[in-house]
Amino acid sequence: MIDIAVWDNIGNVMLGVRLRGQSDHPWQSRLTADDPAAVEAAPLFEELFADYEVNLHEVKTLAQLEALMPDLDYLVLHKERLPAEVLARGKKLRLVEHLGLDYRGVPIETARAMGVPVCATPLINYDAVAEHAWALLLTHYKQMPRQRQNVEQRRYLQHPWGAAVPNVRLLQDDTLGLLGFGEIARPMARVARAFQMKVLYWDKVRFPELEERYQVEYIAWDDLFRRSDVLSVHIPILPATEGIIGAREIGLMQPHAFFINTARGQLVDQAALVAALNARRLGGAGLDVFAVEPLPADDPLHALHEDLSANVTLTSHSAWQGPWTWVRDSLAIWMNVLYSLRGEPLRYRVA
Repeated sequence: MIDIAVWDNIGNVMLGVRLRGQSDHPWQSRLTADDPAAVEAAPLFEELFADYEVNLHEVKTLAQLEALMPDLDYLVLHKERLPAEVLARGKKLRLVEHLGLDYRGVPIETARAMGVPVCATPLINYDAVAEHAWALLLTHYKQMPRQRQNVEQRRYLQHPWGAAVPNVRLLQDDTLGLLGFGEIARPMARVARAFQMKVLYWDKVRFPELEERYQVEYIAWDDLFRRSDVLSVHIPILPATEGIIGAREIGLMQPHAFFINTARGQLVDQAALVAALNARRLGGAGLDVFAVEPLPADDPLHALHEDLSANVTLTSHSAWQGPWTWVRDSLAIWMNVLYSLRGEPLRYRVA
């Protein structure tokens, strides 16, 4: 008998290996549009482990996990913080598997001392969000709504080299600020290097070992708002972070700065953001998330989105979207467990 515990209060670990068995699941109809064949192609958890007797424990609290730990063969985590003393109870553990490359919640040194391998599987879902944030940034820097309007209205015909579009900027001249340096911010930094942008970051913990790899500079909270030409938000929503970006922080930003939020709308004082955009005290915003979702039809952000001079682009919390991102995430996790059971090399090993 193989005992596996999943500690994931978001649900990504199991979602991809259960969708096919839930025809009434709300994601079925939404995700089928990406790839109609994917539902049948995605294996169920029971099919993946058909050759093994598995006890699957889905825990919600640290106390539940601690009680199970002495009997566990495998532990799968997502965005949870595992104390070293709890991990040390896992005398039978064969693998700790973390969903996401930002595995700061796993006590790596304890795992090493125990001889337990740790793997951190990247989230395709998070890569999709990073790509979306870059799409919002480039839409602004290259003024794509105005570019489209110029072609639609045939204004380009009035000039031999086409109509000049105001406020187009070069990325290499500017600085990208990342609020948080987790698994979405890191690919943001990697892409910024290709555009020769300077990259600054703030996080509640510093990552000296990553700064050289990603060519980023750690700075203080206020300085990030002051110095960034583009500020992109990548911190989690918690009771302590709700409304953490208020009128004071927005007031620190440069008048031309562009604000991107693909994290959570509740992190931001939305009224203060709208006021700054209306007063043209910000250069614009790209928003995929809002204080209330879905965004009410009469919300003042709509008027800003429709006024090209405000440089505001809204999308409807769709940054995660891609070809079956959650199915791919789940399968990557469970294939690693299968590799361990078969004695095959592990993927994404970090310890």
